[in-house]
Amino acid sequence: MAESQVPYPNRSNQIAAIRASLSEPRFATYLRKGGGNEAYAIALYLYNARVAKAFMFPLGVVEITLRNAIDALLVSQYGATWHLHAGFRNTVLMKEGLATLDKAIKRAGLAPVRSQVVAELTFDFWSNLFRPNYGALWRTGLNIVFPNLPKTTTRHDVQQMVRSINEFRNRVAHHEPILDLNVTEVHANIVGLVTMRCAETAAWLRHHSTLNTIIRTRPRGSTAGFVSLASRLAPDYIPVTEETTLENVATQFDRTHQVAICRDGQGALLAAFGPLDLIRFLADNTKTNDGMTAPRELTVREMLETNVAPAWIALPANGPFSDAVVQLTGNTINIVVGIDSADMVVGVITRALRRY
Repeated sequence: MAESQVPYPNRSNQIAAIRASLSEPRFATYLRKGGGNEAYAIALYLYNARVAKAFMFPLGVVEITLRNAIDALLVSQYGATWHLHAGFRNTVLMKEGLATLDKAIKRAGLAPVRSQVVAELTFDFWSNLFRPNYGALWRTGLNIVFPNLPKTTTRHDVQQMVRSINEFRNRVAHHEPILDLNVTEVHANIVGLVTMRCAETAAWLRHHSTLNTIIRTRPRGSTAGFVSLASRLAPDYIPVTEETTLENVATQFDRTHQVAICRDGQGALLAAFGPLDLIRFLADNTKTNDGMTAPRELTVREMLETNVAPAWIALPANGPFSDAVVQLTGNTINIVVGIDSADMVVGVITRALRRY
């Protein structure tokens, strides 16, 4: 899944629609884990999806490595067409294994080559080959398939590893919750199994795996699914009145103070503007006064009187941050002012600061 830089609003109507799409029984698992908080449950669902995505690469590597290794063993014992060899089919394979093999041959099409059949066989097929019924296959084959096998590791140990990986793979493939599973242990088993076959491939897998990064993103607490506007506001702004001179405003603009906020005599919010707004006004004023302008004589009121289309908007600071993003990524709004329930300014975000 793609990672969005814009937090989702998680409004009640949106969550209701998502719950209906996912189904109540499936969503209930995350809702219980989230203590009944819907937004938290949504955040846990997304985290579960991120973890599952992070396993796609390790699971792919271990499955392909394992099946190719076993294929090589079977070729050495039964030839390049082991999937058709009567001795393997009738003597080695159990009934369910033979049925699985024949299904793979059928899916591979008319006169399929061995590589096509191998690609069609499920992880269950390869996993089941480590069961006690196939002990004869591994008396000499275990160290061939796994040249780096520790001396104390047995076929039974390998079977446990492969089976646990296969069960986990099936949960991921069926989009089941893996929140309560020890995913770091599963990952260690995957790396360990690949290491027994090829240490270099295991090192490559470990280097490029993103699981450790993803598990650090697990949401915590009931507010995990909600990002408020207040959490992204910059508290630094310049308070001005209509009588403040533009020279005074200009001298206060700096790297951290990029927005001036004007209130009237009763404290009502009138406008918000930035350095570019001020420059544009002074440039226009210069044109209308034969190249002359006097910032120390001009006031904020005169500037605001020429502002036909305000490029700012006030939004509740306790509302979703995504509302501000929608405004700032549009074509007209350059400044968002966050206000509290008493209409007091909490902070600001500008398009230029890229705080979203």
